[in-house]
Amino acid sequence: MKSRLALALLFCSISSMAQTKKLKVEPNHSTVGFSISIAGFTKVTGKFTDYEIALDWNEKHIDSSSISATIQVASINTGIPDRDAHLRTADFFDADTYPTIEFQSDSIKQIDYSNFEAQGELTMHGVTKGFILPFKIVKVEESTVGISSRTTLNRMDYGVGKDFVHTSMPDFLSNTIAIEIDFWTRKRKE
Repeated sequence: MKSRLALALLFCSISSMAQTKKLKVEPNHSTVGFSISIAGFTKVTGKFTDYEIALDWNEKHIDSSSISATIQVASINTGIPDRDAHLRTADFFDADTYPTIEFQSDSIKQIDYSNFEAQGELTMHGVTKGFILPFKIVKVEESTVGISSRTTLNRMDYGVGKDFVHTSMPDFLSNTIAIEIDFWTRKRKE
């Protein structure tokens, strides 16, 4: 009887591990984007074009899933080269000193049928803070998982542009950055 129970537990454990899909983001069909309000009149949008996002996904055991991301700060692109060059300087991201933005989840929990939260740590501009990344599963087909995330962060929490002062407008840049991430995955080569 004990051997049957042990065998059943082993089978469940192996079955659970087999359910975990090792996935990575397909950058050709994905976007890591952001927007910021400018003086309350308009907003500027941009994206990072060089990043790696890995997802260990277990549909049956969400709590054993994880997500990690590394974004290359120098890949920032708002469509205006002079502005992008300024954003890479010590006035803002200081890409030479802090070349990456990183997120590593500690846990993932399911909120409802398609909505989830990844809780973990976000490191940007040399500052690491706890961060909750809400996301939605858009579609799943074998090793292709479509994910969409919408959230905000306060750039001052990470010291990004904290000393920047516009020459004529004191509240030129909003402190709130809107984050928009959309991606799909493919199987990782181990």
